[in-house]
Amino acid sequence: MTNILLIDDHPLFCGGFAATCQAQRPNLSVSVAASAAEAHNMLAAGAFSCILIDILLPDASGFDTLQSLARLDPLTPRVMISGRDDRTAKMRARHLGASGFISKSLSPSEIMAALDVILSGGVWFDELDAGGDAGDAEDGALTPRQLEVLDLLAQGCANKEIEDRLGLADRTVRAHLTVIFKTLGVQSRIRAVMEARSRGLIL
Repeated sequence: MTNILLIDDHPLFCGGFAATCQAQRPNLSVSVAASAAEAHNMLAAGAFSCILIDILLPDASGFDTLQSLARLDPLTPRVMISGRDDRTAKMRARHLGASGFISKSLSPSEIMAALDVILSGGVWFDELDAGGDAGDAEDGALTPRQLEVLDLLAQGCANKEIEDRLGLADRTVRAHLTVIFKTLGVQSRIRAVMEARSRGLIL
């Protein structure tokens, strides 16, 4: 029996996911944790073959949970799930060591196919190309470097401090900010931080 831990506080999705697994993959057993804290306790008490983590949890960011569970059990594949098909979130998940990103908008058969790939040792990011440090916003994604700039924005850092902490030139920081604003559909630093937090990209 293959044991999966689903960390999600939406009972309707959890019930549907468990029913889909039972119908399409009878060898899969699904345990549910409604919070990051509950997931930590369950992982400390037993082993799982895969961990699915919702981006928005009631007590923690899904991305933070991804990292904390990696420290607790680095060998178990960790997968982000979300109701949004967000390329920026996919890129961040991969950057933080996730084995995949599954959109809840996928059909049950597609979700099962993604799980098959991950459980066999592969990765699933729906053909995401996560390469590059610069770039524009045409594909709706932010690069790992731009996510670092966002994190520093959320900490209240001015451009000069961002330059010093990331080792970037002034024009590079300004270029990253332009892409961030365009991608998030905002026109100010405060709005960028608010929008990024609403998407679960930063704390």
